[in-house]
Amino acid sequence: MSERHCLPIHWFCSFQPLCRLQLLNTTVASIALFVNSVLTQTYRAIYAMQSTGNEDDELILVVAPLSANEEITQLFTSGLIDYETAIPAALHSLGCSAEEIASAMQRRRDAEAKEANMNDARESTERAELKARTKLANNPPPAGATGGAKPSATVPKATTTKPPGSAK
Repeated sequence: MSERHCLPIHWFCSFQPLCRLQLLNTTVASIALFVNSVLTQTYRAIYAMQSTGNEDDELILVVAPLSANEEITQLFTSGLIDYETAIPAALHSLGCSAEEIASAMQRRRDAEAKEANMNDARESTERAELKARTKLANNPPPAGATGGAKPSATVPKATTTKPPGSAK
């Protein structure tokens, strides 16, 4: 008798929603290609008399694949996808409109640009500081030179005065 090795049922079930999601995405993408063709042919048939001479006009149905948010998070945190891919996928799966997604992308791009500018300023400051330290290490000041005003040998003692009419 041959021995059968079966995977536990929970292993199969854990991947089933992901498989269904991928099947749905493939189906929607296939339908979108057909709809693109129909829309383009219809557009050309309706507006053929008013043609601008550009026969390459094509109408395209823009569909974004649905995705599991936890899958997106894992891909983003592992570095396999960048924020340009992760943000639209996550927001689309939450039902956000195209305008909301575009706004979120613009905010993220602005934040990235601001961070890049800050990093550039920090690097510039670090380079200038390193250059100054290197110059100082290569050309130390002569012995006894303080580079400024001479420090006072005595420090004045702080005194406290009491306001008039205060009791001891």
